[in-house]
Amino acid sequence: MTAKAATVTKVPARAAFVMDATSGQVLYQQNADKEYPIASLSKLLTVYLTVKAINDGQISWNDPVPISKNLLKLSHSYAYSSLRMKSSDTFTVRQLVAAAMIASSNSAATALGEYVAGSNAKFIQLMNQQSADWGIEAHFISSSGLDNTDLKDYNLVLPDTGEKEENLVSAKAITTVAQHLLTADPEITTISSKTAASINGTQIFNENSCLPGQAQYKKESQIDGLKTGYTENAKLCFTATYTVNGQRMIATILGGDTTFSAMNKLIKQLKKKYQLETTPLTSKQISLANGITTVTAAPIVSQAGVWYLNQSANLTTKVQTKLTPTQLSSGTVDAGEPVAQATVTDTTTGAKQQVMYRSQQNATLFADRVVFTTKATTDHLLTVLIQPMNVAFK
Repeated sequence: MTAKAATVTKVPARAAFVMDATSGQVLYQQNADKEYPIASLSKLLTVYLTVKAINDGQISWNDPVPISKNLLKLSHSYAYSSLRMKSSDTFTVRQLVAAAMIASSNSAATALGEYVAGSNAKFIQLMNQQSADWGIEAHFISSSGLDNTDLKDYNLVLPDTGEKEENLVSAKAITTVAQHLLTADPEITTISSKTAASINGTQIFNENSCLPGQAQYKKESQIDGLKTGYTENAKLCFTATYTVNGQRMIATILGGDTTFSAMNKLIKQLKKKYQLETTPLTSKQISLANGITTVTAAPIVSQAGVWYLNQSANLTTKVQTKLTPTQLSSGTVDAGEPVAQATVTDTTTGAKQQVMYRSQQNATLFADRVVFTTKATTDHLLTVLIQPMNVAFK
Protein backbone atom coordinates (compact mmCIF):
# COMPACT_ATOMS: atom_id res chain seq x y z
CA MET A 1 0.00 0.00 0.00
CA THR A 2 1.30 3.49 -0.80
CA ALA A 3 0.44 6.71 0.96
CA LYS A 4 -1.88 9.20 -0.67
CA ALA A 5 -0.05 12.07 -2.40
CA ALA A 6 -0.04 14.94 0.07
CA THR A 7 2.10 17.91 0.99
CA VAL A 8 2.56 19.76 4.24
CA THR A 9 2.66 23.51 3.76
CA LYS A 10 4.94 25.74 5.82
CA VAL A 11 3.41 26.64 9.17
CA PRO A 12 2.80 30.42 9.50
CA ALA A 13 4.91 30.72 12.64
CA ARG A 14 8.53 30.91 13.80
CA ALA A 15 8.94 27.19 14.43
CA ALA A 16 7.07 23.88 14.53
CA PHE A 17 7.76 20.28 15.50
CA VAL A 18 5.60 17.13 15.48
CA MET A 19 6.48 13.70 16.83
CA ASP A 20 5.04 10.39 17.95
CA ALA A 21 4.94 10.51 21.75
CA THR A 22 5.81 6.83 22.17
CA SER A 23 8.50 6.25 19.57
CA GLY A 24 9.83 9.78 19.15
CA GLN A 25 9.48 9.45 15.37
CA VAL A 26 9.53 12.94 13.82
CA LEU A 27 6.79 13.78 11.31
CA TYR A 28 7.47 17.48 10.82
CA GLN A 29 10.05 20.09 11.77
CA GLN A 30 10.48 23.75 10.94
CA ASN A 31 13.28 25.74 12.63
CA ALA A 32 12.84 23.08 15.29
CA ASP A 33 16.26 23.45 16.97
CA LYS A 34 16.32 27.25 17.18
CA GLU A 35 15.56 28.78 20.58
CA TYR A 36 12.61 31.17 20.78
CA PRO A 37 10.53 32.71 23.58
CA ILE A 38 7.87 30.17 24.62
CA ALA A 39 5.90 32.08 27.29
CA SER A 40 3.73 29.76 29.41
CA LEU A 41 4.79 26.59 27.62
CA SER A 42 7.56 26.85 30.24
CA LYS A 43 5.04 25.52 32.77
CA LEU A 44 5.30 22.07 31.13
CA LEU A 45 8.76 21.64 32.66
CA THR A 46 7.58 23.10 35.98
CA VAL A 47 4.75 20.57 36.13
CA TYR A 48 7.06 17.73 34.98
CA LEU A 49 9.51 18.44 37.82
CA THR A 50 6.58 18.59 40.25
CA VAL A 51 5.28 15.21 39.06
CA LYS A 52 8.81 13.79 39.23
CA ALA A 53 9.10 14.93 42.85
CA ILE A 54 5.78 13.19 43.57
CA ASN A 55 6.86 9.99 41.80
CA ASP A 56 10.17 10.06 43.71
CA GLY A 57 8.31 10.31 47.02
CA GLN A 58 9.63 13.79 47.89
CA ILE A 59 6.18 15.42 47.97
CA SER A 60 2.59 14.27 47.51
CA TRP A 61 -0.42 15.45 45.53
CA ASN A 62 -2.32 16.47 48.66
CA ASP A 63 0.46 18.47 50.33
CA PRO A 64 -0.55 22.05 51.22
CA VAL A 65 1.75 24.53 49.45
CA PRO A 66 2.80 27.83 51.05
CA ILE A 67 2.02 30.94 49.00
CA SER A 68 4.48 33.79 49.58
CA LYS A 69 3.46 37.46 49.82
CA ASN A 70 5.06 38.14 46.42
CA LEU A 71 2.97 35.41 44.83
CA LEU A 72 -0.21 36.65 46.51
CA LYS A 73 0.60 40.06 45.02
CA LEU A 74 1.23 38.49 41.60
CA SER A 75 -2.10 36.65 41.80
CA HIS A 76 -3.87 40.01 42.07
CA SER A 77 -2.24 41.39 38.93
CA TYR A 78 -4.78 42.11 36.21
CA ALA A 79 -2.19 41.46 33.50
CA TYR A 80 -0.45 38.36 34.86
CA SER A 81 -3.03 36.45 36.90
CA SER A 82 -5.78 33.97 36.12
CA LEU A 83 -6.38 32.85 39.73
CA ARG A 84 -6.69 35.36 42.56
CA MET A 85 -5.35 34.02 45.86
CA LYS A 86 -6.06 35.12 49.44
CA SER A 87 -3.75 34.68 52.41
CA SER A 88 -6.47 32.61 54.07
CA ASP A 89 -6.57 30.14 51.15
CA THR A 90 -4.93 26.72 51.32
CA PHE A 91 -3.80 25.21 48.02
CA THR A 92 -2.66 21.62 47.49
CA VAL A 93 -0.11 20.46 44.94
CA ARG A 94 -2.96 18.93 42.94
CA GLN A 95 -4.89 22.22 42.85
CA LEU A 96 -1.85 24.23 41.80
CA VAL A 97 -1.00 21.78 39.01
CA ALA A 98 -4.58 22.15 37.76
CA ALA A 99 -4.35 25.94 37.97
CA ALA A 100 -1.04 25.95 36.08
CA MET A 101 -2.21 23.56 33.35
CA ILE A 102 -5.77 24.80 32.84
CA ALA A 103 -5.60 28.53 33.56
CA SER A 104 -1.82 29.00 33.19
CA SER A 105 -1.64 30.56 36.66
CA ASN A 106 1.77 32.18 37.10
CA SER A 107 1.46 32.26 40.90
CA ALA A 108 0.55 28.55 40.94
CA ALA A 109 3.51 27.55 38.79
CA THR A 110 5.98 29.62 40.81
CA ALA A 111 4.60 28.30 44.11
CA LEU A 112 5.06 24.74 42.87
CA GLY A 113 8.67 25.46 41.97
CA GLU A 114 9.41 27.01 45.34
CA TYR A 115 7.82 24.05 47.12
CA VAL A 116 9.69 21.42 45.08
CA ALA A 117 13.16 22.99 45.31
CA GLY A 118 12.94 25.25 48.38
CA SER A 119 13.29 28.53 46.51
CA ASN A 120 12.58 30.08 43.13
CA ALA A 121 16.29 30.33 42.28
CA LYS A 122 16.97 26.69 43.17
CA PHE A 123 14.03 25.56 41.06
CA ILE A 124 15.21 27.50 37.99
CA GLN A 125 18.59 25.84 38.49
CA LEU A 126 16.78 22.49 38.55
CA MET A 127 14.96 23.35 35.30
CA ASN A 128 18.23 24.13 33.53
CA GLN A 129 19.94 21.06 34.96
CA GLN A 130 17.11 18.82 33.76
CA SER A 131 17.32 20.40 30.31
CA ALA A 132 21.07 19.74 30.23
CA ASP A 133 20.53 16.13 31.34
CA TRP A 134 18.13 15.62 28.44
CA GLY A 135 20.44 17.42 26.03
CA ILE A 136 17.74 19.82 24.81
CA GLU A 137 18.05 23.39 23.53
CA ALA A 138 16.66 25.44 26.42
CA HIS A 139 17.51 28.32 28.76
CA PHE A 140 15.21 29.16 31.71
CA ILE A 141 15.10 32.18 34.01
CA SER A 142 11.45 31.72 35.05
CA SER A 143 9.26 28.81 36.15
CA SER A 144 6.10 30.52 34.89
CA GLY A 145 7.21 31.83 31.51
CA LEU A 146 7.04 35.49 32.50
CA ASP A 147 10.13 37.48 31.51
CA ASN A 148 12.22 39.75 33.72
CA THR A 149 10.30 42.87 32.73
CA ASP A 150 7.21 41.17 34.22
CA LEU A 151 8.94 39.58 37.23
CA LYS A 152 10.78 42.65 38.56
CA ASP A 153 7.82 43.88 40.61
CA TYR A 154 7.50 40.57 42.45
CA ASN A 155 11.09 39.96 43.58
CA LEU A 156 11.40 37.01 41.18
CA VAL A 157 14.27 38.20 38.96
CA LEU A 158 17.33 35.97 39.28
CA PRO A 159 20.71 37.62 40.04
CA ASP A 160 23.00 38.15 37.03
CA THR A 161 20.19 37.98 34.48
CA GLY A 162 19.37 40.66 31.95
CA GLU A 163 16.75 43.35 32.39
CA LYS A 164 14.64 41.91 29.56
CA GLU A 165 15.84 38.30 29.73
CA GLU A 166 13.30 35.56 29.08
CA ASN A 167 13.04 31.80 28.67
CA LEU A 168 14.38 30.65 25.31
CA VAL A 169 13.52 27.12 24.20
CA SER A 170 13.33 25.33 20.85
CA ALA A 171 10.17 23.75 19.48
CA LYS A 172 11.84 20.34 19.57
CA ALA A 173 12.96 20.87 23.16
CA ILE A 174 9.56 21.81 24.59
CA THR A 175 7.96 18.93 22.67
CA THR A 176 10.49 16.63 24.34
CA VAL A 177 9.54 18.10 27.73
CA ALA A 178 5.90 17.32 26.96
CA GLN A 179 6.87 13.75 26.04
CA HIS A 180 8.59 13.28 29.41
CA LEU A 181 5.57 14.76 31.20
CA LEU A 182 3.21 12.33 29.47
CA THR A 183 5.48 9.44 30.49
CA ALA A 184 5.71 10.62 34.10
CA ASP A 185 1.96 11.23 34.34
CA PRO A 186 -0.07 9.70 31.48
CA GLU A 187 -3.23 11.13 33.09
CA ILE A 188 -2.09 14.75 32.75
CA THR A 189 -4.37 15.15 29.70
CA THR A 190 -7.40 14.59 31.94
CA ILE A 191 -6.43 17.93 33.49
CA SER A 192 -5.29 19.76 30.36
CA SER A 193 -8.45 18.78 28.45
CA LYS A 194 -10.72 20.66 30.86
CA THR A 195 -12.06 23.92 29.49
CA ALA A 196 -12.90 25.16 32.99
CA ALA A 197 -12.55 24.18 36.64
CA SER A 198 -13.08 25.52 40.15
CA ILE A 199 -10.19 26.05 42.58
CA ASN A 200 -11.25 26.94 46.15
CA GLY A 201 -14.47 28.30 44.76
CA THR A 202 -12.83 30.42 42.06
CA GLN A 203 -13.70 29.57 38.45
CA ILE A 204 -10.73 29.22 36.09
CA PHE A 205 -10.76 28.88 32.31
CA ASN A 206 -8.60 27.25 29.64
CA GLU A 207 -7.27 29.37 26.74
CA ASN A 208 -6.85 26.31 24.47
CA SER A 209 -9.24 27.11 21.62
CA CYS A 210 -8.85 23.64 20.08
CA LEU A 211 -10.68 21.82 22.89
CA PRO A 212 -14.30 20.63 22.52
CA GLY A 213 -16.76 23.50 22.69
CA GLN A 214 -14.10 26.10 21.91
CA ALA A 215 -13.87 28.33 18.84
CA GLN A 216 -11.18 26.37 16.96
CA TYR A 217 -12.33 22.86 17.92
CA LYS A 218 -12.13 20.29 15.12
CA LYS A 219 -13.35 16.80 16.00
CA GLU A 220 -11.02 15.20 13.46
CA SER A 221 -7.95 16.74 15.16
CA GLN A 222 -8.61 14.83 18.42
CA ILE A 223 -6.73 17.44 20.50
CA ASP A 224 -6.95 16.90 24.29
CA GLY A 225 -4.26 19.26 25.59
CA LEU A 226 -1.65 20.26 26.44
CA LYS A 227 -0.51 23.87 27.00
CA THR A 228 -0.79 27.31 25.47
CA GLY A 229 1.35 30.38 25.97
CA TYR A 230 1.37 34.03 24.98
CA THR A 231 3.45 37.12 25.55
CA GLU A 232 4.03 40.05 23.24
CA ASN A 233 7.53 38.77 22.45
CA ALA A 234 6.67 35.08 22.22
CA LYS A 235 3.41 35.62 20.34
CA LEU A 236 0.99 32.67 20.43
CA CYS A 237 2.63 29.33 21.30
CA PHE A 238 0.92 25.95 21.56
CA THR A 239 2.04 22.42 22.43
CA ALA A 240 -0.84 20.11 21.49
CA THR A 241 -1.46 16.50 22.41
CA TYR A 242 -3.72 14.53 20.13
CA THR A 243 -4.36 10.97 18.98
CA VAL A 244 -4.54 9.29 15.58
CA ASN A 245 -6.17 5.84 15.69
CA GLY A 246 -5.17 5.55 19.33
CA GLN A 247 -1.58 6.68 18.78
CA ARG A 248 -0.48 9.52 21.07
CA MET A 249 1.09 12.48 19.23
CA ILE A 250 2.66 15.80 20.30
CA ALA A 251 2.87 18.92 18.13
CA THR A 252 4.32 22.33 18.92
CA ILE A 253 3.97 25.65 17.12
CA LEU A 254 5.92 28.66 18.37
CA GLY A 255 5.44 32.32 17.61
CA GLY A 256 2.37 32.54 15.41
CA ASP A 257 -0.65 34.77 15.09
CA THR A 258 -3.06 32.04 13.91
CA THR A 259 -1.57 29.18 15.91
CA PHE A 260 -4.79 27.31 16.72
CA SER A 261 -6.07 27.15 13.13
CA ALA A 262 -2.52 26.42 11.96
CA MET A 263 -2.36 23.47 14.37
CA ASN A 264 -5.58 21.97 13.00
CA LYS A 265 -4.30 22.39 9.44
CA LEU A 266 -0.91 20.82 10.28
CA ILE A 267 -2.53 17.78 11.91
CA LYS A 268 -4.89 17.34 8.96
CA GLN A 269 -2.08 17.50 6.40
CA LEU A 270 0.15 15.08 8.31
CA LYS A 271 -2.68 12.55 8.56
CA LYS A 272 -2.98 12.69 4.76
CA LYS A 273 0.76 12.45 4.16
CA TYR A 274 1.57 9.55 6.50
CA GLN A 275 0.02 6.18 7.16
CA LEU A 276 0.18 4.47 10.52
CA GLU A 277 1.03 0.82 11.19
CA THR A 278 0.30 -0.28 14.77
CA THR A 279 0.73 -3.35 16.93
CA PRO A 280 -1.22 -3.88 20.17
CA LEU A 281 0.58 -4.09 23.52
CA THR A 282 -1.18 -6.09 26.24
CA SER A 283 -0.52 -7.08 29.84
CA LYS A 284 2.01 -9.88 30.30
CA GLN A 285 3.16 -12.28 32.99
CA ILE A 286 6.74 -11.20 33.65
CA SER A 287 9.23 -13.63 35.20
CA LEU A 288 11.50 -11.85 37.67
CA ALA A 289 15.15 -12.43 38.53
CA ASN A 290 14.83 -15.86 40.11
CA GLY A 291 12.77 -17.30 37.26
CA ILE A 292 10.12 -18.44 39.76
CA THR A 293 8.31 -15.29 40.91
CA THR A 294 6.09 -13.71 38.27
CA VAL A 295 4.04 -10.52 38.22
CA THR A 296 1.38 -9.16 35.93
CA ALA A 297 2.76 -6.10 34.13
CA ALA A 298 0.91 -3.62 31.94
CA PRO A 299 2.39 -1.41 29.20
CA ILE A 300 2.26 2.35 29.69
CA VAL A 301 0.55 2.61 26.27
CA SER A 302 -1.87 0.23 24.58
CA GLN A 303 -0.08 0.13 21.23
CA ALA A 304 3.12 0.98 19.39
CA GLY A 305 3.18 2.34 15.89
CA VAL A 306 5.30 3.43 12.94
CA TRP A 307 4.43 6.16 10.46
CA TYR A 308 5.41 5.57 6.85
CA LEU A 309 5.16 7.29 3.48
CA ASN A 310 5.55 4.69 0.76
CA GLN A 311 6.58 1.35 2.20
CA SER A 312 4.42 -0.53 4.66
CA ALA A 313 5.92 -1.27 8.07
CA ASN A 314 6.31 -4.79 9.46
CA LEU A 315 6.34 -4.77 13.25
CA THR A 316 7.62 -7.40 15.66
CA THR A 317 7.47 -7.18 19.46
CA LYS A 318 9.70 -8.73 22.13
CA VAL A 319 9.08 -8.21 25.86
CA GLN A 320 11.99 -8.73 28.26
CA THR A 321 12.39 -8.42 32.03
CA LYS A 322 14.28 -5.24 32.95
CA LEU A 323 14.77 -4.64 36.67
CA THR A 324 16.51 -1.67 38.25
CA PRO A 325 19.62 -2.00 40.45
CA THR A 326 17.50 -0.85 43.41
CA GLN A 327 14.99 -3.64 42.84
CA LEU A 328 17.75 -6.22 42.57
CA SER A 329 19.52 -5.04 45.72
CA SER A 330 16.33 -4.78 47.80
CA GLY A 331 14.84 -7.98 46.44
CA THR A 332 11.43 -6.36 46.09
CA VAL A 333 9.22 -4.86 43.39
CA ASP A 334 6.42 -2.44 44.22
CA ALA A 335 3.21 -2.06 42.22
CA GLY A 336 3.65 0.64 39.60
CA GLU A 337 7.39 0.15 39.21
CA PRO A 338 8.92 -0.73 35.81
CA VAL A 339 9.77 -4.41 35.49
CA ALA A 340 10.00 -5.05 31.74
CA GLN A 341 10.49 -3.41 28.39
CA ALA A 342 8.91 -4.17 25.04
CA THR A 343 11.11 -3.61 22.00
CA VAL A 344 9.02 -3.03 18.89
CA THR A 345 11.05 -3.38 15.69
CA ASP A 346 10.08 -2.31 12.19
CA THR A 347 11.80 -5.04 10.20
CA THR A 348 11.37 -3.01 7.02
CA THR A 349 13.56 -0.12 8.18
CA GLY A 350 15.25 -1.57 11.29
CA ALA A 351 13.83 1.24 13.43
CA LYS A 352 13.22 0.28 17.07
CA GLN A 353 11.21 1.75 19.93
CA GLN A 354 10.95 0.76 23.59
CA VAL A 355 7.82 0.72 25.73
CA MET A 356 7.94 0.35 29.52
CA TYR A 357 5.88 -2.26 31.38
CA ARG A 358 4.89 -1.55 35.01
CA SER A 359 4.17 -4.16 37.64
CA GLN A 360 0.54 -4.36 38.76
CA GLN A 361 1.41 -5.87 42.16
CA ASN A 362 4.01 -6.01 44.90
CA ALA A 363 6.43 -8.93 44.71
CA THR A 364 9.53 -10.44 46.33
CA LEU A 365 12.23 -11.42 43.89
CA PHE A 366 13.62 -14.24 46.00
CA ALA A 367 10.66 -16.32 47.14
CA ASP A 368 12.64 -18.83 49.22
CA ARG A 369 15.06 -17.28 51.66
CA VAL A 370 18.02 -19.57 52.41
CA VAL A 371 19.11 -19.79 56.06
CA PHE A 372 22.56 -21.20 56.75
CA THR A 373 23.04 -23.10 60.07
CA THR A 374 26.07 -24.71 61.70
CA LYS A 375 26.20 -28.49 61.26
CA ALA A 376 26.32 -30.23 64.63
CA THR A 377 27.82 -33.55 63.46
CA THR A 378 31.57 -34.05 63.07
CA ASP A 379 33.07 -33.77 59.60
CA HIS A 380 35.11 -37.00 59.37
CA LEU A 381 37.18 -35.89 56.37
CA LEU A 382 38.24 -32.74 58.21
CA THR A 383 39.18 -34.87 61.28
CA VAL A 384 41.41 -37.11 59.16
CA LEU A 385 43.17 -34.09 57.64
CA ILE A 386 43.72 -32.37 60.97
CA GLN A 387 45.02 -35.44 62.89
CA PRO A 388 48.48 -35.53 61.23
CA MET A 389 48.91 -31.82 61.97
CA ASN A 390 48.09 -32.39 65.64
CA VAL A 391 50.76 -35.12 65.81
CA ALA A 392 53.37 -32.91 64.14
CA PHE A 393 52.96 -30.11 66.69
CA LYS A 394 53.12 -32.30 69.82
